[in-house]
Amino acid sequence: MVAAFRPGPGRETPEDLLGHACALVRLCGQDAAIAAMLLALVLVGTCTRLAAGAPGVLALALLPVPAGSAAISAGYAVRSRRTLIRALCDVRSRTGAPLDPSVPWTPFASAAALDERVRDAELRRLLAAAHRCGALAWLALAWAVASAVLFLFWALAAAMTGG
Repeated sequence: MVAAFRPGPGRETPEDLLGHACALVRLCGQDAAIAAMLLALVLVGTCTRLAAGAPGVLALALLPVPAGSAAISAGYAVRSRRTLIRALCDVRSRTGAPLDPSVPWTPFASAAALDERVRDAELRRLLAAAHRCGALAWLALAWAVASAVLFLFWALAAAMTGG
């Protein structure tokens, strides 16, 4: 996650703000994709291990630990996506843009140029939402890595306790 950029009053252009927001959103997508891949591997590994035979009582008792961390990771990934969608919907509604970008007509308010103050405020809101999405996606990735490590320990415990 890149969080070194901190906007200050009047030092950056609107293109800079939009570029930083876009870069953060791309990084959010990458983090979420890696987290989803790790969670899929944990899920497949767990299902495969359980299908091979019932592990011992200790391993079954420890199973909620990796499952819980995987659920936390998935929750952060969903929150990251919902935060971005909500921010985009808010900007579109405040600026008069269509809520669905595939609408074939341009609403009356979208044809008018935005005041610079309004444009800059909306871009800063988008940048703030992109930072929040980045933080949530990074947490999703961190919890997914923790889930993978916990899964490895769980699989080892399952193998050692009679599975």
